[in-house]
Amino acid sequence: MTSSQWNLISNIIHVYDEQHPIVRMKCLIEQISCLPPKLRSKPSNALDIINQFFGSIQPLINRSLHLHSLPIDALRALIKHNMPMAGSLNGLFLFRELNLSNSSTIMNAVTALYGHDIARKCVRNSSECDPNGNLIKMLIFILVFSGNCSMVRYDDQEDIRTMSSSAYRIEIQNIYITAFWKYLVYLYGFQEAVVRFSSLVKLILNILSIAEAIFSNETHNRTVDAILTQTERSLVIGN
Repeated sequence: MTSSQWNLISNIIHVYDEQHPIVRMKCLIEQISCLPPKLRSKPSNALDIINQFFGSIQPLINRSLHLHSLPIDALRALIKHNMPMAGSLNGLFLFRELNLSNSSTIMNAVTALYGHDIARKCVRNSSECDPNGNLIKMLIFILVFSGNCSMVRYDDQEDIRTMSSSAYRIEIQNIYITAFWKYLVYLYGFQEAVVRFSSLVKLILNILSIAEAIFSNETHNRTVDAILTQTERSLVIGN
C-alpha cells in the first residue's frame, strides 16, 4: 500500500469516529427510553433514529477533499442517488454496534413504522455487517462516491447533466475501492479478503432489497427527502 492510501484509510476512520455517531445514538435512545410507555413505540421515534442514520452522512463527506472537487451537477447526483444507500449502511452498522435488536423500545418503534417483515430483515442484515467496523466505515465512503448505487427508476424531471455526471464519481470511487481492497489483503490475505469482500457486496444487495420494500412508505420517503434536500443545500452552498 502507498502512503497516500494509508492516509486515506486513516482519515476515513478518524473522520467517522470524530463525529461520535455511536455516542449521539446512545443519547437519543436514552431519551426515547425515558418517555412514558405509550410514547416509546410511536413511529416518530423511529423517524428520529432514521434522521441520525442519514443525517450523520453529510458532516462525514463534507470533510472529504474529493467531494469538494466535484462539479455541482455531480454533487447533486451523489446526494440523490448514493446518500440513501450510505445512510442505510450506516444505520445497519449502528444498529449492530448498539445492539438495538435487543431493545424492545426501539424494535417496537421500528415495527410500528415499517412492519414486522422489514424490522426482521434489518435485524438479520445488521448482524451480517463485517465484525471489523473500520471496513464498514470505509464502505460508506465507497458508496457515497459510487457511480450510482440506488435502485434504477426513471425520473423525467432529472437534468440530463446530473444523470451523466457519474464519470466524475467513478474516478474517485476507484481511489477508495483500490485502497479498500489493498487494506483487506493486507489484513487478511488474498483468500480471506475475497470472502469478506463478497460478504460486503451481498450486504449491499440486501440493503437494496430492503430499500425496495420500504419505497412505498411515504413517511419514510418524506423524512429521507427532507434530509437529502437539506444536505444538498449545505454542500452546494459550501462548494
